[in-house]
Amino acid sequence: MDPAGKEGGHESTGVDYRLTPIDAVSLGALESRKQENKPRSGLFQQDEKVAYQYRIGVGDLVRITVWDHPELTNPAGNTTGQLQGQVVLPDGTFYFPFLNKVQAAGRTTDDIRVEMTRNLEKFIRSPQVDVYIQPNGFRSQKIYISGEVEEPGFFPITDVPLRLSDAIAQAGGLSKEADLSGVTLQRDRQTLVLDAYRLLYEGDLSQNILLQDGDVLNIPDRRLRKVFLMGEVVRPSSFVMPVGKLTLAEILSDVGGINQNTANAQQVYVIRQSAESPKGSPTLNIYHLDSTSPTSVLYADQFEMFPRDVVYVDPVRLVRINRLLGTILPSLQVLPAVRSNIRVLEGE
Repeated sequence: MDPAGKEGGHESTGVDYRLTPIDAVSLGALESRKQENKPRSGLFQQDEKVAYQYRIGVGDLVRITVWDHPELTNPAGNTTGQLQGQVVLPDGTFYFPFLNKVQAAGRTTDDIRVEMTRNLEKFIRSPQVDVYIQPNGFRSQKIYISGEVEEPGFFPITDVPLRLSDAIAQAGGLSKEADLSGVTLQRDRQTLVLDAYRLLYEGDLSQNILLQDGDVLNIPDRRLRKVFLMGEVVRPSSFVMPVGKLTLAEILSDVGGINQNTANAQQVYVIRQSAESPKGSPTLNIYHLDSTSPTSVLYADQFEMFPRDVVYVDPVRLVRINRLLGTILPSLQVLPAVRSNIRVLEGE
């Protein structure tokens, strides 16, 4: 590759590319673009506009207390000391003395309390009614958490708001292999990507959305978050990105740096596929670093790596020539022997 004077181009293979030097200007532009492209969940802002209220569903265990009226509080006459609740039936109602069926599904406990107080006044003077759901009675609504958590499974939605951070805590926390920035939420046949790293380590509450019944959270592993090192480095390899930020300087030092004997230190490249690339016609962003520059270490330490980036260090021209000759010379040495054998076979 030759960075001189090239800002963009088009290869014969149909791949468009843009070549950008790694310097103070490009680093500033990348940081601004990163801030602009940060995913902000509009669901969080919607959640904050309305105070959270749990709405009762079919199967919930509702407990009704009418003060000074034990015959209503415990109509079954239970003498074990453990009060029984009313299960919300499939039609969304539960039975209560004097009132027959009480509509519960889709309503809050406060809505039911007000209605029952008003209706019981026909039978009881100044009734004092309390309506709540028993601690083990939240049965109608739940979420599912899968992937890299310690205890995946179903978790109930209760009268306490359940957000992303709460769900992770209830699932026993994240495993060491969790990809924090790639958490997916399935809701209403749509997929929303959440960044738990920004939530847990940077305090970005826009990612801490309120979860709803039927939500499916998946925390993937970091297996696909790889960076590849090729060319004239001491140990060409690929490895999984750690949790958090990884810079070009870190990744080069982790593999022992560039090969001092064969590498062209002026031509270090980071090859990255553009996020705006249309399907079938990839566009590459190629970032060039001259590591012989006095400021190159500073720039390399500020250049943040992305998953699937390829770091390539070009060889010096003499190494290229030697490798080419090493490929051609053995063939040239074999040619006289081949010609001699052909002459023998032809009877010359």
